[in-house]
Amino acid sequence: MPANFAQFEIDLVNFFKTNLILPDELPQWMKELGIIPQDEIISVDNIGAIDRNNKTDVLVTFKNSSPLKISVKLSNADYFGNWYGHNRFLEEFGLEPFTKLSIGITNWANEWIKHSNSNIFVGVSICFGKRSGNTALEFLDYFTSEDMRKIVVGADENSSSSANSLFISQTIPTSYNELFGNLKPINDDTLKEIGSNFKIACRPINPLTEGSNRGKNVYTKFQPYKPLSTQTTIVDKDELSMLGEFIPLTEANRLNHNHILNELQDVYKIVIPRKR
Repeated sequence: MPANFAQFEIDLVNFFKTNLILPDELPQWMKELGIIPQDEIISVDNIGAIDRNNKTDVLVTFKNSSPLKISVKLSNADYFGNWYGHNRFLEEFGLEPFTKLSIGITNWANEWIKHSNSNIFVGVSICFGKRSGNTALEFLDYFTSEDMRKIVVGADENSSSSANSLFISQTIPTSYNELFGNLKPINDDTLKEIGSNFKIACRPINPLTEGSNRGKNVYTKFQPYKPLSTQTTIVDKDELSMLGEFIPLTEANRLNHNHILNELQDVYKIVIPRKR
């Protein structure tokens, strides 16, 4: 098993580079995509590494066939849309769903901070994919089935960045037969299978223990009722919740957890220590 996902993609690219001629027999769905048996591969590119917004991770270009655009997932991977920022959200879904989701995330945050399993947090980021328990919202309460297709496939299905197939495995194939066993089309049946547990994953970030994730955009923010009289360090979520509440965002302004922490300290004299 590869050490990380980036290496897994590279290894899959290398599989195609060492198997440049397709076999005599292909799955029917590949033929329906316009891929011809025994065609020759002329290039293989790991375009997922170039832009994290690409749904295609590995792009296989043939001499005479339509391209194979593969979205790669490890078997234990939970997310199809990881860490959705504001700009990306607006490009794919628009402002109305953003506003609706911000209200939903705010309601969730004001309840979650009271939960025995929660830790201190000042904002909530989101991902899309598998999720269970109390940190998941129902996707179709805020989006449509077509929106789910955008997250899995991509917004423009004619673009090389939009995937037409899904490879799910923990190991790199050693033959085309092995590849075909874990490669499937992204069609209505596949989307229905994915959609059975497709959620909005709420990601509250604990400033005390998380570093880089504090730079992710949030969909709600903690708002104090008033500034404190003196600068006060807060590390307990219950102490924080007595000082204010979470409120929806009024605009998609790329607000992140660090921005909120800065404002709490500079304007409201609430200091929440951050992991360095």
